[in-house]
Amino acid sequence: MPAGSAWMAAVAVLAATNPSIVWAGKDTHTYNMGEDVVVWTDKVGPYNNPQETYEYSTLGLCELEGEDIAVEQGELSIGETLEGHAFFSSPRLDIHFGQNKAQTPLCNMKLNEEKAKALATMINDNYWYQLYIDDLPIWAFVGEHSKFALDVSRFSMMYRDNNKSLQMPSGAAPPVPKHLKGKPLPRIYTHRHFTLFYNNDQIIEVDMEPSSPWPVYVGAPLNFSYTVLWFHTDKEFKDRTNRYLDPKFFEHKVHWFSIVNSFMLCLFLCAVVAIILMKTLKQDFTRYSASEAEELENLDGVGDESGWKQVNGDVFRKPDHLAIFTVVYASGCHLACTVFIVLIFAICNSYYASRGATAGSFVIAYLCTVIVGGYEGGRIFRMFGGQQWKRTMVYQCLFMPGVVLISFIVINTTAIFYRATMTVPFKTIFIIIVLFLAVCVPLHTVGTLLGRRAASERSFPCRVHHLKRPIPTKHWAFTPIMTMVAGIVPFGCLFIEMYFILSAVWSHNKIYYVYGFMFAILVLLCLVIVCVSITCTYILLNAEDYRWQWQSYISCAATALYVFLYTIHYFYNSTQMSGFLQTVYYFGTSLNFCIGLALFCGSLGFIGASKFVFLIYSNIKAE
Repeated sequence: MPAGSAWMAAVAVLAATNPSIVWAGKDTHTYNMGEDVVVWTDKVGPYNNPQETYEYSTLGLCELEGEDIAVEQGELSIGETLEGHAFFSSPRLDIHFGQNKAQTPLCNMKLNEEKAKALATMINDNYWYQLYIDDLPIWAFVGEHSKFALDVSRFSMMYRDNNKSLQMPSGAAPPVPKHLKGKPLPRIYTHRHFTLFYNNDQIIEVDMEPSSPWPVYVGAPLNFSYTVLWFHTDKEFKDRTNRYLDPKFFEHKVHWFSIVNSFMLCLFLCAVVAIILMKTLKQDFTRYSASEAEELENLDGVGDESGWKQVNGDVFRKPDHLAIFTVVYASGCHLACTVFIVLIFAICNSYYASRGATAGSFVIAYLCTVIVGGYEGGRIFRMFGGQQWKRTMVYQCLFMPGVVLISFIVINTTAIFYRATMTVPFKTIFIIIVLFLAVCVPLHTVGTLLGRRAASERSFPCRVHHLKRPIPTKHWAFTPIMTMVAGIVPFGCLFIEMYFILSAVWSHNKIYYVYGFMFAILVLLCLVIVCVSITCTYILLNAEDYRWQWQSYISCAATALYVFLYTIHYFYNSTQMSGFLQTVYYFGTSLNFCIGLALFCGSLGFIGASKFVFLIYSNIKAE
């Protein structure tokens, strides 16, 4: 491929995956006085099921219908598609920059039986919808019903408090049939009052307050209208997304307590590891490093000798199912690098201010860091003398995409059946497959070859014996108990932060922005995992069991089991989600997250245990 074509292809890929890239002259967020301001409709869905969303046209209102208007469909990045956005312009909302507009008719319609039934069901299910003006979101309920007299939306109440002096449009009461009078009919909001704030030539804030609820019944005449007011503000453009943040929730003292809790837990475990390294191991080294003359003088002590030194000829023996171990270990290293890179860029770039930025950056980071997984997989597989490395390399490259593909098929098929906006279109799937083949496969191959070369230059501190040493019999509960205890310790470092993350992910009006908190918790979690892994490995080797590779991995990966149990608890006790689509999406996504967390923690645990084992066995006098 010519250099120019390759460069153009790279630019096209980045433009498709990164929503933060803006072309000159387009989407610059600057307006001339009187210039058209486009209102984009996004999605609609039940309030309690934030991921069960449908296109705005599902409401069946006259706003987007008619041959006299041209509805434009907005282009989506990969990140926006994965987040379930579906943008369509609302040309009937004729808003111009800096120009107020008195009450203006939007459209009129008469409800037939089908639309009346559908609207009544949506209102009774507390359907909300989302609009965007200049990339700023607006949330509002479709209507109200007898179960609540006021809009419970946090944003709508805020708008109402900020516009107490607003004069709402007046109109005659809708003609309600006699047989329906006195009955608790659902009511749809027929008027929208837009309040926009600008600074020079840029929009800074957008508010919308729905009002004028009209009953929904067969034959009801709905006359929609809107008003627009513009105000000047001194707030800067870079601060315009701060109003959507919730510092009272995310910066609560409980969140700070989670940092302190994790730090104290980390400090305690570091002290335990320090005692093992400085006291216990020092005594072991003194005993194991005794001269031959001293050993002859104290034959009784030698006869009772036991512990980790006795397995020096087996401790570096190839673990069982090496290919599987290499695959899960390499995948965990790959994910760890991806997460750290995304977090660092999120802290530096305020991803919360850009739609789809987090999802898009995760895709890019995953593609670029695949070389790390290939390197670690190739290194470990050759270091332990594995055979058929090419087949194992293929397994490594396909493992994580395969896991995601299985859950994706289930979730996406369900979304297609429900016609939800969470459906990923074929175009996005095709782009991801092309990126995988063009970027992941070559980088993974290069990483594997580099890892194999690095492994050839390193040897084990102790020679591996030809005959396996018999492993002493342990109580049947020894391994399960150690695994469960080892898994719950890192969970104690993580569970408070998990509440804030789940609250942001599984709600439509909370934006997670405290990436610094998450990064601090993640660093402390890594330290805790390493300490737990070293402690478990020392206990296992002292029991003269040299199978430390799998045990160090599984003990730390067990943390994900507790996290998954916590997500189940959160679903039933902290949410009001219901319905097959939302349930499938919640548990499918949670299961994927926990599998990724297990790979992350397990790989980190093995790295810590490996460094520990290499350290202690490189300092003993092996026979």
